[in-house]
Parts: sequence; structure tokens; C-alpha cells
Amino acid sequence: MKTFCSIWLKGVDQRRYAIFRIGFAILMLLHFACILPYAVSLLSHEGISPSSMSAIGFHEITGGISISIFNLITSPLLVNLAVLLAIIACLLMISGKYSRISLIYCFIIQLSFIHRAPISTTGWDTIITNICLILIFSPLGESWGPKNLIKNRLQIDSIYENPRYGLVLIQMQVFVIYWQTVLQKMGDYYWANGESITYFLLSHHGRFSGQWPVNVHGLLDKINYLTLLTELAIPILLWISKTRKIGLVIGISFHVCIAALGINLFLFSLTMIICYLAFLKPWEIGMGKYKNISQSN
Repeated sequence: MKTFCSIWLKGVDQRRYAIFRIGFAILMLLHFACILPYAVSLLSHEGISPSSMSAIGFHEITGGISISIFNLITSPLLVNLAVLLAIIACLLMISGKYSRISLIYCFIIQLSFIHRAPISTTGWDTIITNICLILIFSPLGESWGPKNLIKNRLQIDSIYENPRYGLVLIQMQVFVIYWQTVLQKMGDYYWANGESITYFLLSHHGRFSGQWPVNVHGLLDKINYLTLLTELAIPILLWISKTRKIGLVIGISFHVCIAALGINLFLFSLTMIICYLAFLKPWEIGMGKYKNISQSN
């Protein structure tokens, strides 16, 4: 029981939850802003497929039952309004007002989007949905918005502790994402033979056209295997406090490179970088004075 409490219920500075809430809300705001221009095409009855066909498609892809409010809300006006309200909910989350209700609404819209338009969803849709679900049942540090997080950071009597289970669950998800990715890649012919990155950069997913990857094929083969080692190492480096800064530098650099070299991978890279916030403590991002003051007291 003592070990269980130590892992899941140990108190942490509530600002850690606030920082994650704000970062995740910004990510979701950008996510819904990207969906909005395509909302009518993907989610309304005037789109590329009726809700009945999407339900069949979702069942064929996942084997599950499609549960989506967009099976009921089908007009272009209402679809756009639902997504716009999700964007407003993200802004409320950033400010710390009605965060729990806003988060639940965003979760419903995100889950409904996946179920209504499964073919258009991507890997980071699943990550965002999972984090939403974790945060619904976690502390959110709602008393801390962007302004008072900065201005009131030294007011010790305003700082409380929350159980850390939500942050631990997100940290565990980071482990699962990276290590499951490596396991899947090891079963792929091109990754196992060191050719995957070359083929990726030559494909329509690569940002820079031309035959230049062929000319540096030997180097890219080595980077192929280095990528696998990096994905194995990042969660371990983030987990250990002494190597956390190294993990942050490597992880952020890794995902910036992915976003720079690949088309439409910005949100994926940002999603993973936001997940790193679950590993941070407030004084690791410029709040060292608070640590000194709390120790002196």
C-alpha cells in the first residue's frame, strides 16, 4: 500500500498540472483550428460520406461501434458551430475557467470526430483522445492561469499539492508510444534493413523534393537505426531526474526535425513535445527562486 501511494498519490505542486493543462489546451486549439476548414466535408451530411457509411467504415477499421454526435448533428451550420465551441472551450481551459467542463466537451468532440471520419484521423488523434480522458479524471490546477502562473509564482500560501496519478499516467503513455513504435518498426522490412528514412524522404511525405536522399543513402541508413535508439532512450532519459534535461533537448530536437522534414507532421511533433510537460517540475522552467524560498522556510 505504501508503494502504491508513493507511485500514484504522492503530492506534487499543482502548478505542474496547470502547466500541462495550458500546454495541452493550446495543442487542442491548434488541432480543432486545423479541423475547422474541413469540418463540413468530413462531418456533415453534405460531406464526402453520409454518417451511415462512416459508421460502417469505422466498424471495418476498428471492429467497434461508431458513437458520434456528428451522426445526429449533420447540418453544416451545426457542425461548424460544434467545432467553434470546441475552440472556445480550449481558450477557457487556457485561462483556467470552467476547465473540467470544457475538457469534457473537447473530449466528446474529439471522440466524435474520430468515430465520424475514421479515414481522416491520424496517430496523434489517438494520443490527444487518450490524454483528454486522463485529464478528465485528474487535477487541472484550475486556480492557475497563464497570468497568475507567472506573477504569483512566489506566493507560497497560494500553492497546494495534488496527487500525481494523472501526470504518472501521461508519463506511462509516453513510454508506450515510443516503445510500441520501436517494436512495430522492428517488424517492418524497411526499418529493419535501414532503408525507411530514405524511402520516406523520397516519397510524397518528404518536404524537400529531389533525389538528394539517394546521394546520402549511407548516412540515412545510420540515422535510421539511430532513430530507433533515440525513441527507446527518450522516455528513460525523461523519467530519470538527472538526465531529464538531456531527454528534453534530444526529444524536442528529434521532433523538430520530424516536423521540418515531413509534410503535415507539425501537430504530431507538437503533441509529443507537449507530453514532455508531464515530466517537468515548475522550477525546471524558470521557477528556481520558489524552490529556494520553500527550502528556506
